[in-house]
Amino acid sequence: MKVAYVTQPYDGVLPPRQNSIGLIVYNTALEVARSAQVTLYLRPVDGSTPTENLPFGFAFTRSLSDELLQSLASRYPRWTRRLGLAERADSYLGWAGAVAGGLRRASVDVVHVMNYWGWSKRLRGNRLVLEMQSEWLSQMNHNVVAEQLRGVHAVVAVSGHVERLFRAAFPDYQGVVAVVHNGVDIDLFCPYPGAKPRDDNQRILFVGRLSPEKGVHTLLQAFADVVERFPRVRLDLVGPRTELPRRFLIGISDDPLVRALGRFYQPDGSSNYQQQLDALVREAGLERRVTFHGSLPHRDIVGLYQMADIVVNPSLSETFGISIVEGMACGVPVVGTRVGGMLDTIDDGVGRAVAPEDPVALTGAICAILEDRGLAGAMGECGRKRAVTHFTWSARAERLLDVYRRVCDAN
Repeated sequence: MKVAYVTQPYDGVLPPRQNSIGLIVYNTALEVARSAQVTLYLRPVDGSTPTENLPFGFAFTRSLSDELLQSLASRYPRWTRRLGLAERADSYLGWAGAVAGGLRRASVDVVHVMNYWGWSKRLRGNRLVLEMQSEWLSQMNHNVVAEQLRGVHAVVAVSGHVERLFRAAFPDYQGVVAVVHNGVDIDLFCPYPGAKPRDDNQRILFVGRLSPEKGVHTLLQAFADVVERFPRVRLDLVGPRTELPRRFLIGISDDPLVRALGRFYQPDGSSNYQQQLDALVREAGLERRVTFHGSLPHRDIVGLYQMADIVVNPSLSETFGISIVEGMACGVPVVGTRVGGMLDTIDDGVGRAVAPEDPVALTGAICAILEDRGLAGAMGECGRKRAVTHFTWSARAERLLDVYRRVCDAN
């Protein structure tokens, strides 16, 4: 079987410059390549040249028209929004057309597209598998999406949450629909070998984009109360300090809690969220207790997971929540919110789930684990077993291969 993975054009797929979707594609390709011939369609970016002998091929594709639009959107964001060019820039239709040309010459069995449902019409003529790591299909214009879905043979949802939204929005869809969770490298993400060195500090870890929908402001509010009970606790925040654009968040969600995040954006779409986070830290006097690490290479985060006492994800909108699974794989108790994909990963055995935007409940969940080492240890052991059983890259690959076979057998 020949499988082509079409990534989002802005994804960093090859180490060390990987973003979250790029990391998923890379590790998926490594596993699927054990059973199929795999090619990755990538947009050339700095540092994206393969530097090791990998079991899959590459097709680097460019679109000058898209690059021009992206340049204009970057230099003149206000004008490109007013002229409607921002949406055209985000669509990368030129790149999709270039990929379609490459696929016609390659003759593959299955084309697996990440998130970009709007490319389906351009890629017709292939057996298309559309994987949604977002809620976009249920949030966009129904008739437009339905037209694009006519060329899609299977929809892969990263969680039961995304699947339920899709089935409710498109109950007449006739293709394959499957839930395929993300994976984690259980050999890399593993418990600290031996006894953890102790420095009398207890550590809370957040990994993710520091954006309003991730609930970092709620975590900082809760952390100020946690410090009152545990004066030596520390909070490590790992991830880029950048906000999701308002049009990808407030403008398309019907969740009132998410829409209320509009308070962190200005009418022109800009945001001062990072300054507000800094103010929360400063006003609570937590400068020595909170560390903003910024973006780190994926491998460099493992040590922070292993040294953490709790991994926390306070998100208001989360289609999966990979940091929760990575924490579980490292044998660390987890605390998340009862939203989206975290409903698939968190149960009482591995941690606690609380309502979003509730700093009091978040404080209580964190403190309950910090004050009971026996409970924390049991949760960590249960989380490791759950990650090894359900959330490996090999398990993800097997589920996808089953989808590919069903798609091929049906045509």
